[in-house]
Amino acid sequence: MTHAVPIPDELNRAIEAYAARRGESAEAAILAWAESLREQRSEATGETAPTEASGRIDDPQHDPWAGFRGIAEARGADSIDRHDAYLAEEYTATHAPDR
Repeated sequence: MTHAVPIPDELNRAIEAYAARRGESAEAAILAWAESLREQRSEATGETAPTEASGRIDDPQHDPWAGFRGIAEARGADSIDRHDAYLAEEYTATHAPDR
């Protein structure tokens, strides 16, 4: 069974861009996201999580973080310790009020 869901153009463009970065269709990206929600709910309700034997634990299609890997570079050895400071610097640099 399939369903049609109206999505605003701006959101659809964001989904298509995300899917393109992952090398998949927008539909596949949405299905992977929906599956990750179902898995999160299963984990929250105490159902067993996927294992390596199921072939899904390392499958990028089912990894909600897969689209974020490799999109940024570390600035230095202290990136993990100072990530909040780096984010604050970046935010203030791009959102500084006009004077």
